Amino acid sequence: MTRPIFGLLLIVAALLQAVLMPRWQLLAITPGLVVVLLLGWSAYRGLPEALIWVFITGLMLDILGLDRLGANALALLPVALLGGLSRGRFFQSALVFPMVLAFFATFAYVGALLALRGLLGEGGDAAQALGRVTLMQALLNALLVPPVFGLLGWLQRLEPERT
Repeated sequence: MTRPIFGLLLIVAALLQAVLMPRWQLLAITPGLVVVLLLGWSAYRGLPEALIWVFITGLMLDILGLDRLGANALALLPVALLGGLSRGRFFQSALVFPMVLAFFATFAYVGALLALRGLLGEGGDAAQALGRVTLMQALLNALLVPPVFGLLGWLQRLEPERT
């Protein structure tokens, strides 16, 4: 039951992130809703399941953003890896560690995406990954962690325990 709800959340987040938020221009930066959702899901469910969502969501972001197919999926891999590494109960006990993890996951995603675009000849500059825009987006993503992780924790509690 939780997987279809999470899939719907990812679709809405990808549409918001790639289509609606850039047009609304409420802020100079757009939050990485997909990054925070995938980071949380891999922290709760583990790396193997998160990799499936990374592939699906990455392709969807590629289609929506008119990127080369697979670029966003490859760039989202470090995000899933960071979330999978934090799967232990020690890391889920407080929100400080996931917020710091979201901060670094944003830099990993943007850096990987810009490096891939540079390799594909699309003019991506890897030095932009350390810019102010990415820093602001990373801070915004860190602020999104408490509500997103709360929502994902609620989804986890909806699913019955397996014995």
